[in-house]
Amino acid sequence: MNKILIVDDIETNRKMIGKMLGLIKAGEIIEAVNGEEAISKFKSESPDLILMDIDMPVMDGFQSTAEIKKLSGDNYIPVIFVTALSSEPSLGYALASGGDDFISKPVNVEVLESKINAHLRIRELNQQLNSSNKKLCYEQELIEYFFKNALQKSYLNKDIIKYHMSSMSTFNGDLLLIERCPQGGLYILMGDFTGHGLTAAMGTLPAAMIFFKMTGEAASISDIASELNHQLHTFMPTGMFFSATLIKINAHCDRISVWAGGMPESYLLTKSGDLKTTIQSKHMPLGILNKDEFDAEVRIYDIEKDDKIYLYSDGIIEAWNANNEMFGAHRLKEALTRHGDDRFEKVLNELKTFVATNDQTDDITLLEVNCNEIPAAEKNRDQ
Repeated sequence: MNKILIVDDIETNRKMIGKMLGLIKAGEIIEAVNGEEAISKFKSESPDLILMDIDMPVMDGFQSTAEIKKLSGDNYIPVIFVTALSSEPSLGYALASGGDDFISKPVNVEVLESKINAHLRIRELNQQLNSSNKKLCYEQELIEYFFKNALQKSYLNKDIIKYHMSSMSTFNGDLLLIERCPQGGLYILMGDFTGHGLTAAMGTLPAAMIFFKMTGEAASISDIASELNHQLHTFMPTGMFFSATLIKINAHCDRISVWAGGMPESYLLTKSGDLKTTIQSKHMPLGILNKDEFDAEVRIYDIEKDDKIYLYSDGIIEAWNANNEMFGAHRLKEALTRHGDDRFEKVLNELKTFVATNDQTDDITLLEVNCNEIPAAEKNRDQ
């Protein structure tokens, strides 16, 4: 049942309006004799709508309404002025103080009913919207917490790993996960979910759970790719897929296994910066094909100590400048092979200079892996 607060210093007026509200069955009636008492009743009774007189002792309707609106915040509590004022400046001031509508005295019961019903409906819609927004904010906080936690769980030794991630919106559709192998070596997953923002970020939960579970079991890259594909194909919405590169560096750091589907090419550089191998993406993105159609074949590449692997999402090569030019894979490859030990930082600076003031149009991720012997993961590692 709705609560309606009648604020008027004249008892006859309060009783007359209260009788009208009874006739139209508007709800429970609360009364206040001035603006100050109205504020007190607002705090204690939480009315759904207020019928406010203007000219009252102690505190007038303008002051009371302004204070009530501050207290109500985003919660819409309609205040309808019941007034004999007729001049435009006075009515304008009434609405400027926070009032939502007005009714002229003497009050017409039909007009009163229609205005009450209209504003209560607006209040109901406002409550529904606030409830939806709170739920969405909570869901966003959960996903943001999970995304940060998943990244923090990754093995991010600065002597081995350099990474940069920049999301186009609040949530990142790019995913970067790194974990040590139980017998030594390293697992790497870089991927890009379809779309941007919250929808894309939702896919990080199942992908990360599968990755960390299977790397803890020392699974092969082929098996991890197959399981990711199966689960995403089974449970993700149609049209949502996951472009990804999966890499395993063995314990002796002399070989990598690679599965790549739908991602830009990756680069393997020597210690001196020469391009050793371009790793092409040979497969379909994860989540498109069913279990029988999926190709889990991996490719093997020989590596040496201090070789470097560079993975990136298409947000880098598809970045635009003011001249309507894309940064492009050729520019990125040239920048990587031109610079020395600090090439990672210089590539990011080149990208920043290239884009300049243009808005970011996609999520951006860049990863450098320094190939070196990596000890086995500790059991029950707490990161």
